[in-house]
Amino acid sequence: MEISIDLKNGYKIKTMNEKDNIDQVYDLCKRCSDYFLLHDGTYPDYEDAVGIFTSLPPNNTYDDKFVAGIFSLENKLSGLIEVVRNYPAPDSCIIGLMFIDPEERKKGLGRMSHDAVKNLAISSGAKMLMLGAVEENTNGVMFWSSLGYKKIREAKRDYKKKTHNLYTMTMEL
Repeated sequence: MEISIDLKNGYKIKTMNEKDNIDQVYDLCKRCSDYFLLHDGTYPDYEDAVGIFTSLPPNNTYDDKFVAGIFSLENKLSGLIEVVRNYPAPDSCIIGLMFIDPEERKKGLGRMSHDAVKNLAISSGAKMLMLGAVEENTNGVMFWSSLGYKKIREAKRDYKKKTHNLYTMTMEL
């Protein structure tokens, strides 16, 4: 699925792929090391960047998945969104990951990018968006809640060097 969306601040959301964009994604992961430290308890490594492109939920294919970069006016990768369609059900999508460069946060970029993904989901027939947010990521939980996501489930989950309460959050479309 090829995506090219112009945001109202002049930024652009564009589809990315591992072959052409892995170095940019790895560089962004390093700039967003606060996320990885909070989530996994480790600094990001190259395999984390590869995993953004290669991880899939059960029973989905790469045709269901897209990774999109959020690019500044200068074409610098400022954020990333990973979405899998048809998960956990045929009429839903899961936002597997969304993070923004620390220098770009608190400018509305996350909200604008989410709105673009939400509109894509609606146009593809999705009835629900879903995501997971770890309890310790209080800013993330507040952000998703402010967009209208509701916590529907909570479960313990092990990550690289941390165990978290993972909130499953959904938004009806």
